[in-house]
Amino acid sequence: MKRLWKVIPPCYSDVHGFMAVINETDGMGLVDDPSRYNKVSAGGEGGREGHGGKGGHGGGHGGRGGRGHDRSASFGRSERISGMAGTAKEAPRSCDPSQHPPEGMRVTHTGIRDSDIIRGTESKVRTAFTEDTAYFHPSFVLLCKAPSSSMIGSDLGTIADDLNLENKIPVGSVDIDGEKDYLYGVSMTLEAMGKLLLAPAKTIPDTVNLLGCNPIDWSTETLESVKTLLHDEGYKVHTVWGMRETAERLRTGAAASVNLVVNVAGLRLAKYMQQEYGIPYVVGAPFGTAETERILSDLRVPETGTAMPSGSDTEPEVLIIGEQLTANAIRSAMRSHFWHGIRVLSFLEMDRSQMEAEDAKLNSEDQLAAQLKDLSVRLVIGDPDYRPLADRNIPWIDLPNPGSMFPLTQVARVDLTGDRLGPWIVQGQELALKELSEDRE
Repeated sequence: MKRLWKVIPPCYSDVHGFMAVINETDGMGLVDDPSRYNKVSAGGEGGREGHGGKGGHGGGHGGRGGRGHDRSASFGRSERISGMAGTAKEAPRSCDPSQHPPEGMRVTHTGIRDSDIIRGTESKVRTAFTEDTAYFHPSFVLLCKAPSSSMIGSDLGTIADDLNLENKIPVGSVDIDGEKDYLYGVSMTLEAMGKLLLAPAKTIPDTVNLLGCNPIDWSTETLESVKTLLHDEGYKVHTVWGMRETAERLRTGAAASVNLVVNVAGLRLAKYMQQEYGIPYVVGAPFGTAETERILSDLRVPETGTAMPSGSDTEPEVLIIGEQLTANAIRSAMRSHFWHGIRVLSFLEMDRSQMEAEDAKLNSEDQLAAQLKDLSVRLVIGDPDYRPLADRNIPWIDLPNPGSMFPLTQVARVDLTGDRLGPWIVQGQELALKELSEDRE
């Protein structure tokens, strides 16, 4: 783990994913942690603040500052104000009446301190819950841990169960602790929301829930393009799990006739809804003509849990590094252009049912470096910040990297819905080959 982020920037943590989802609802998130949380403005305005502590896999908890980026939320840092006799005091929590949270921010913290290592954090959780629900008036509340509370074994599940019985607001917990990547956090948060909010409902024909789209990976433009695509095929998007939606709407999610999992972070929720409410699901991001046609065909006769093809032993020609379902869609498009030996790799959450034989979940920079050294690789599609791990010049198409906490080279998000992906690949190949030719000269 300590070698993971020596060269490339860290990605957001699972708690960031939790925050990104909660901020898109009328609920409230409460993180059992000493630090306050701040919202980073969208559109690249403002600075970035890192969460105090050491970085780990996906954690990104270093105290580095940074440039402004297009994000819906970011971890804050613990603010200190001068105290008597050279001591330091923590500033009030973000929901203190004297410090209203930034607009759109619906996640706060418990403000635990050293003494809570001995006494436990339940008292702080309850105090924060009472104060913050009075401020937010949320439709539901989810609790989660950060590394500090995880180390001392805070039992948020039991506390959430008790609060749920004691209050009219639905309360649950999310089993994350800041040690995994943000898509894992999105995935676990969506599943927790489903378990907390969903209720049986009569099926509405030709309706689709979109599961897994989230404001870190997805733009509003892409979401609207997918809605339009489905509308043109005779479907109505019933609910969206991961982006702007109210709890009232989410409670009706079991009425949809089918779920479309557009990001790997939606698979846990899809499996839960299939098991509990019998709703079939189709998996795939509708990016590129080939994948879009396959998804639309499957929506008509959904076969839940269909596995990916096994792939082949062909030497790798193309490496695609990124979110699994987006990468799978790019692979489908590449195959239609007669590329072979295409591997999907990711540092993020991956599902085995969507992996081909040679795909891999990356756990270290060394693993990616080894893949890049294979001399049969002729093209890489991925975050440009991964390029220093290659020991040679390889044609490289830059993928958007919104999940990177501190991108050295920021790549803007792009809408690849439907037939937009093909021209993007062609243009990317042309630019990559031109750049390689100029380097050789």
